[in-house]
Amino acid sequence: MIGVSIIVVFVAIVIGWAGWKRGMESGVRFAIHGPSMAPTLLGEHQIAKCVGCALDWPIEISDEGTSVSCFHCGGQATVTNGAHAASVVVVHAYVPVDTTRSVSSSLRIGDVVAIGGEDAMRIKRIVALPGDLVELNGVSLLVNGETVHKAMRVHDDLDVPTPVLLFEMDNRRELSRWRGKGWQRSQQRAWTSGNKDWLIYHHRSIHQRNQPSCIWDDYPYNVGLSRKLQPASRLALNTKVVCKNEGRLEVVFWIDGQMVGVTCDVDGQCELSISSDDAKALEFAPVSAETPVAIRVIEGSVQLSCLQLARQLEYRLRPHDDRSRYPIRLGSSEYFVVGDNVPVSLDSRDFGVIQERAVKGRVELIESH
Repeated sequence: MIGVSIIVVFVAIVIGWAGWKRGMESGVRFAIHGPSMAPTLLGEHQIAKCVGCALDWPIEISDEGTSVSCFHCGGQATVTNGAHAASVVVVHAYVPVDTTRSVSSSLRIGDVVAIGGEDAMRIKRIVALPGDLVELNGVSLLVNGETVHKAMRVHDDLDVPTPVLLFEMDNRRELSRWRGKGWQRSQQRAWTSGNKDWLIYHHRSIHQRNQPSCIWDDYPYNVGLSRKLQPASRLALNTKVVCKNEGRLEVVFWIDGQMVGVTCDVDGQCELSISSDDAKALEFAPVSAETPVAIRVIEGSVQLSCLQLARQLEYRLRPHDDRSRYPIRLGSSEYFVVGDNVPVSLDSRDFGVIQERAVKGRVELIESH
């Protein structure tokens, strides 16, 4: 009878595992837990609201009475009672490719995957593939000599794109932080200029009592986290443009002590998104660490509205991470994974590379709150 019982239990386990695998193949819904993929994917969270800016944003669930400052103006924010639902994803089963094929034809740098077991799955982003070399440039992670975001840009169709973190919204400010001779700001907070004068952004840090500052790698989601901030090295500008005829704009950035710029043509009404990743080195531009972005009209008559600035995600080491482990050459079935909430995520910077067998599936976002 004992032998029969063992057989029955074994068969039940096999059937249960087979059923879970079949479910994985068709896609399993999974609610995000914890903060490690914020702001891309959120676990249960609260909402902070700033009356002055009319802004609300998600924050990690905090103790009652925790003080929250607005990431935009530095004013006191209120926190809603109760928890908001987590992001929901679908995990599609991952089947390792044949060893005779290129691994990159299956999983890619930038893909978000589920790792671990069915009862303790973790969601992370792949930043290095089998055979890749992971090394450092200061605190920044490099893959085969390139920053992670450059390696990701090969793929513009990621199921879960990397996030941008807004830090400046001109239409939310009564008193603008943009200044420029020859520019005028209307009551609707739109800017116009008919000459080639620069419109320059003057940054102020809420962490330094709104004093002039460089742009820090802040994560508004992480309420109450005390850490050493690093200067941001990737910036993006977004604005709505109205041009009577054809026009041309120049956008310049201060990145890692260097001046870089982009020139773009505009026509009619459009929304313009410019990343410092696309900019080229310049010999002169009116930017600095405290005035890191500027824009001017080279040709035509142009109106700008809804000026927004954001920093783009950077994958870095933290002060407590062991730098002596680098460089790391990944084996034939090894991956390096990191969470998008770079300061707090538990990932390959902590537990090292993961084996291919630990990858349970590729993640697709279906519902975000």
